[in-house]
Amino acid sequence: MEKRLLVALLLSAIVFVLYEYLYPPQRPRVATTPAPVDTTAPAPTQAAAVGTQSPTVGATPAAPTAPSAPAVPAETLAVKTTNAVFTFSNIGATPVGVTMLDYNSTRNKARAENVVLAPGLRYRIVRSKDTLDLSQTAFKANRDGSTVTFTGDVKGSQVSIAYKVAPQGYLATVSGKVTGPGSDTSYLVAQLPSTFKSTEADTIDDQNHFAYAVKPVRDDPQGIAFSKLDQNPKLISGPLSWVAARDKYFVIGLLTTPAAPFAEADLSGDPKLPGAKLKTIANGSVIQPVRNGTFGFELYAGPQEYSRLHALGREFEDVNPYGGFLHGVLQPFATIIVRVMIWMRGALQLNYGWIIIIFGVGIRVLLWPLNQRAMRTSLRMQALQPEIQAVQERYKNKPEQLQTEMMKVYGEHGLSPLSPIVGCLPMLIPLPILYCLLFVFQNTIAFRGVSFLWLHDISLKDPYFILPAVMGVSSYLVSWIGMRNSPPNPQAKMMTYFFPAMMVFFLMNYSAGLNLYYAVQNIATLPQQWFLSNERAKAAKKAPAPARAAPARG
Repeated sequence: MEKRLLVALLLSAIVFVLYEYLYPPQRPRVATTPAPVDTTAPAPTQAAAVGTQSPTVGATPAAPTAPSAPAVPAETLAVKTTNAVFTFSNIGATPVGVTMLDYNSTRNKARAENVVLAPGLRYRIVRSKDTLDLSQTAFKANRDGSTVTFTGDVKGSQVSIAYKVAPQGYLATVSGKVTGPGSDTSYLVAQLPSTFKSTEADTIDDQNHFAYAVKPVRDDPQGIAFSKLDQNPKLISGPLSWVAARDKYFVIGLLTTPAAPFAEADLSGDPKLPGAKLKTIANGSVIQPVRNGTFGFELYAGPQEYSRLHALGREFEDVNPYGGFLHGVLQPFATIIVRVMIWMRGALQLNYGWIIIIFGVGIRVLLWPLNQRAMRTSLRMQALQPEIQAVQERYKNKPEQLQTEMMKVYGEHGLSPLSPIVGCLPMLIPLPILYCLLFVFQNTIAFRGVSFLWLHDISLKDPYFILPAVMGVSSYLVSWIGMRNSPPNPQAKMMTYFFPAMMVFFLMNYSAGLNLYYAVQNIATLPQQWFLSNERAKAAKKAPAPARAAPARG
């Protein structure tokens, strides 16, 4: 038992050391949020070479062009759904804000402020001989129910863009039409949001999640953090199902249909703002061929709620991939965990804190039979040790015969040389779940702003470090009880003290929900550890004395 426990503890330490190195937590710091970029202003114009092939948007950005004075007065129109308010501007025919009616900023809980996303899409129609910069055009606006239509004349071409806002949710269908010379061989270039205004209590952590995400039609989604684009711009060839900009909990995504995918996406970084801790600005563009003078896509500007994103299809629920380079392995498990917790929340109508407690206890109940079986295998191996030692001593100079006799001893007792390793597996099964939960609690909006007992937000660290302390004490008790009635082992005794201290150090600055889950796991393990320890003591008393003397007779 002590060897299995030592192996499990060492593997746990390795997992958390690697995670700490690859994904260091952002310690809360007092920071001044960089002044947000005006996402409604025209972006730097990018050169685009257009011929018979798809244009390339990866050219070096040119200097910003001052917008010309609009002939039509500037105006805004608002369309309200059950969950959001879409605000459009006739300058550039673009949505300039989406107000989340169901989500408030967590930066200032004393004053309720809705989260507002600024899509700030800027359009250009690139043709063989010229470019129509729609961001500098004042369109005529018309609203018919939940549909807002913009029409205007741009360099002699008639352009119209319509937004049909869904009555529920955060989705708008965008359709455009261009008529005029050269429209048959033109391309739409849509500029993506270049930054977000953080609305989270931990601003640094939120800014660290600023990223673009792209989904090739025939490949997995990929996320590219703003901080990694400065030195490594990305030119991603299509066809692309969707392109999105996101922060920790919210996303602005452009989704296409299989009949009209995006042809290309160009992503690049910008220097940090003066005084900023992180790079919070980037440039992203996506292009779509204009077919028969028309173009279109869907615009989602809202929370990263799994059910909403999954309902949109096209694997949009993976807009925030979990697990980094282990995404392909961890994402399915993380998705299952999220879906189970959301289902439990809906079925039981309990606070997510209680859901975490029930989930943690449930995992331990499911693993109880496996742990029982592993323990009994360990007891049989413990009783077998004197006989194995005797065989090893008797045939220590005859390797081939030693192997044969060892296999015979294992066979007589219904065991195998792999039994000790198999016995460790039940202790290791919770580790992948815990590792997935590192990402789940860090990125799942369902836990954002959820209070529980003394905690103001279970997605943030425990401000009083009560849960890390409970987690450390319970970890020690699990180890201490597990060592009872076992032969003395200095290494395992050292780990009894070292492992709990290490876990407290690693997890104290992670989400309170994660610490709560791990503490519950430990507490739920204590009865079984005590039961198995007593069973080990009974087995030791029944061990026959002659078997212990076997090595001396050899």
